[in-house]
Amino acid sequence: MITFTREELYRLVWETPMTLIAKKYIISDVGFRKLCIRMDVPVPKRGQWAKIQAGHKLKQPVLPVTGKIYKPAVFEERPAGAPVKKACQLKIHTRKIASEKLPFRVPDRLVRPEPVTLAARESLKRLTDPNFPGMVITAKRELDIKVSPANVGRALRFMDTLIKCVRVCGYFFELHDDGNYVVIRDIRLKVTFRERTTKVRVYDKSYRDYEWHPNGKVVFRIDTRLKSEWQDLKAVLLEEQLPKILAKLELAAKEEELYLEKARIWQANWERERKEKAEFEARKKQEKEAFKELMRDAERWKQSQLIREYTLAMPDPDPQWFAWANAKADWLDPYNPANDEWLKDADKNDF
Repeated sequence: MITFTREELYRLVWETPMTLIAKKYIISDVGFRKLCIRMDVPVPKRGQWAKIQAGHKLKQPVLPVTGKIYKPAVFEERPAGAPVKKACQLKIHTRKIASEKLPFRVPDRLVRPEPVTLAARESLKRLTDPNFPGMVITAKRELDIKVSPANVGRALRFMDTLIKCVRVCGYFFELHDDGNYVVIRDIRLKVTFRERTTKVRVYDKSYRDYEWHPNGKVVFRIDTRLKSEWQDLKAVLLEEQLPKILAKLELAAKEEELYLEKARIWQANWERERKEKAEFEARKKQEKEAFKELMRDAERWKQSQLIREYTLAMPDPDPQWFAWANAKADWLDPYNPANDEWLKDADKNDF
């Protein structure tokens, strides 16, 4: 545990970004900010560290004198390799991406649009979805967009900007028959752009009572095992959330890689255990068969010895019979097997 006085906390928050503090101590950057506010410690405004890193000199406010008595803040150091909470990871990665020079700003009109954007625009002029009245759609292997005509421009501008950002980040954007994918390393994350719908009662259709009509609210989704979606918020439009979306795509790819690695390890362990079990069962069966063979051989040996003892115990036996009986004993003996023309097709274990 490490203890910080109010003055030490003030120096810490102005010397180290909160995202790094959250990595060093078991506390989120949000939790650290709230702690500073409770202790009346001024903190850097959002984006100030990016300006400082860019070479700007910013005025640091003084630590106010309040006359209050503050308990020292106690932090526990984060163990090496211990992950930061997912919410913190997303915020940290979002800020990192937001500080990079990417074409995040979605323009008011298409500027040097991608060929796939132009192809989608043409499809949206002529293709409709009969299951969703008022919706226009794209064809297969095009941008996966389903919106009302009023939101076509917005959808195209957003997706066009997303593709440019994805490419600058070193990722790939792929079009397939089953949809669009952002490819990060070996991970494929399906993405869609949709307009939400509202269930509407209809009275002029004999084959259905309800229809789903577009309601003007657009949403961008990651539509794979790890699902996420973004829409307009009260103070933030969908277009302004691109850094957060790209950060989530990267984190989702890492999480999927971890999931697949765990699945691979589980599969390998399962295969190993299955193989070991199969080998054990095969060896077990082999041992049982070998032991049965041993018991049969011992029984035959015992019978062959019994015949020999019997022939020797016979007083004045007929020589021909004596030879015949001992030949049968030899045929039965597993250690000194002899051929017998008359019993060559017989199973020795039947006797």
